[in-house]
Amino acid sequence: MDNQRLKHLQSFIGKHFTGSPSPFARWLNGKVISVEEKSVEFQFLVRKDMTNPVGMLHGGVISGMIDDCVGVNFFILALEYFYPTVNLNVEFFSPASEGETVIVKTQVIKQGKTIINIKADVINENTKKLVAQATSNLVVSNIKMSI
Repeated sequence: MDNQRLKHLQSFIGKHFTGSPSPFARWLNGKVISVEEKSVEFQFLVRKDMTNPVGMLHGGVISGMIDDCVGVNFFILALEYFYPTVNLNVEFFSPASEGETVIVKTQVIKQGKTIINIKADVINENTKKLVAQATSNLVVSNIKMSI
């Protein structure tokens, strides 16, 4: 099967992904680093409006970055039905600060007929430390994908 979604996202490698229909994703302003059928990698610059009161990347923003990348990873699987996220389990390990960049890399661990399990790692590109790790499950719905 010719995966147009995968090819479209690959055309953004090295660029910010301006093609997202999500206003939140456009606010995050992620740059596409790599795209494979079951894995995506995005880079995000930590801006002041992404930080908590002590200047660290906000945990909610980290979770949002992960969830957005998980959604992109699902999208390029080019499935007939939509699989909404039913859980997102995030563990936080080290900070990232304004001006630093983080890399979010997702990977499909198991793609079943009704459940897809995806994991994510968030790495501080400046310190090389693991910022967070996550797992997420997506469950098939009866909503057909129109894109």
